[in-house]
Amino acid sequence: MTAARLHLVTDLQATDAPPGSGPLWDVPVPLTGPSAAPPPFPVDVFPRWLGDMVTGVARFTQTDPAMAGTLAVAVLSACAGGRLEVEPVAGWREPVNVFAAVIAGPGERKSPVHRAMTAPLFAAQSTLSEAMRPRIAEAAALRDIADRQAEQAKTVAAKATDPGKQDAASADAVAAAIAAEAITVPTLPKLIVDDATPEILINLMAANGGRMAIISDEGGIFDTLAGRYSGAPNLDPYLKGHAGQPMSNERITREGAAVDKPALTVCVMAQPTVLRKFGGNADLAGRGLPARFLFALPRSLAGYRAVDTPPVPEQVTTGYAHRVHDLAATLAEWTDPAVVVLTEEAGTVRRTAAEQVESELRPGGSLYDMREWGNKLSGATLRLAGLLHVAHHPADAWRRPIDADRMADAVRLAEFFAAHYRAALTTIGSDAAMENTRYVLGVLTSKGMTTFTRRELHRKVSRRLPKSDEVSAVLAELAALGWVRNGMDGRYELHPRAVTEDPGSVDTLTPGPTGDVFAAHGMSEAVNAPR
Repeated sequence: MTAARLHLVTDLQATDAPPGSGPLWDVPVPLTGPSAAPPPFPVDVFPRWLGDMVTGVARFTQTDPAMAGTLAVAVLSACAGGRLEVEPVAGWREPVNVFAAVIAGPGERKSPVHRAMTAPLFAAQSTLSEAMRPRIAEAAALRDIADRQAEQAKTVAAKATDPGKQDAASADAVAAAIAAEAITVPTLPKLIVDDATPEILINLMAANGGRMAIISDEGGIFDTLAGRYSGAPNLDPYLKGHAGQPMSNERITREGAAVDKPALTVCVMAQPTVLRKFGGNADLAGRGLPARFLFALPRSLAGYRAVDTPPVPEQVTTGYAHRVHDLAATLAEWTDPAVVVLTEEAGTVRRTAAEQVESELRPGGSLYDMREWGNKLSGATLRLAGLLHVAHHPADAWRRPIDADRMADAVRLAEFFAAHYRAALTTIGSDAAMENTRYVLGVLTSKGMTTFTRRELHRKVSRRLPKSDEVSAVLAELAALGWVRNGMDGRYELHPRAVTEDPGSVDTLTPGPTGDVFAAHGMSEAVNAPR
């Protein structure tokens, strides 16, 4: 063997010196695969009014900007879904409503981020409700009068004995009944709900122009879809609500509810355990529902969060609230969607990206192992382009074409979601035993336990692994993967690489220094710094 070859083998097989005296270490097996960690959220795809809100909320709550950023996309979808379509080429119109899921563990401050980002939608909903109340009262009064007149007409017709008068009275009664039935009493408008069964969701969409947004800081909707209320839940509101295909429900009311062109927005903030249940459901996967979601797995900052952070600047929250409120309230009054096209330069960007997606769907490509999702990526990119277009031009997006910059930003945002979907698949595929293994290795690393006994480790992890045989099983797995070994003094030794590298490689839920995440988004500077 040549000296160069011997040097290479030495580098691969024994790269680190052990904590104590003993043989050299082999290279350990990564716990979650060889892929790189998914990228940070590209906040700069947003205009200043929205980007400042995302970074401000992230700093105030000490959360990864991916959390607020994904919610911002969902809020835009709630505003523009069903009211805007993108036409890249003649004959193809893509709606702009999206499904998204933010996956984060308990205690990751999902609720404060949710409240901050969705507040303007609830405000717009209140504005629309107040404007509708007089119309509801008027329609209710007219309907009550018409119903009484119809009842009186039926009474007259029933009492008529003369054949000639009876025919005329019957005609009057039928006309009165038809007139009463024609008066529709509208309901209070809704833009956003937290949860709903599939059947109720159809009724909500039918009563609100075919549109509805489910944006929740809990994963209950995933439980609903997995069959919490029914062993075989009705997926039509979700499958057709995403695609914009007609749907109806004849089981709830005598008349039933029908939606000719639905536009459903979904954004769920769920824990990894809920994601595993949802993504691992064979029936849902077989219908293609998980493949319709854009996943974001924000990095956990627990343990590295700053205390008493400054609130989001008032001018930022005011600007965000004003624009979202006005956009939601304005578009809610529309009945037909506006159609926006691409500039010639934007069309070139789209085609290049679509060709790249197609090549990555081939065997060996980055999308080959997630083809169900990858097949929808070009369409999802157009949806994102439409939403970014609305964000940059909230007053007149429907009067101007999408330019190349917005299309390029949409491609970047789609690449972010593609990487995070790949990471989500890893989370879905991992089991409890591997989670325990990752947890224990994280404890050993964070506590600097380069040598330890089983009893010492058990004391550190007893809250999660109270039984000694559970700790023994994890140690056996770590030893098999090469992360720990029995030392010469009878103590366990931790691989030196565990201290210098991220053992998981793609573990986006592993805590990390706050500064690392914020620096990736330029958040070390003031939120309202000039751009």
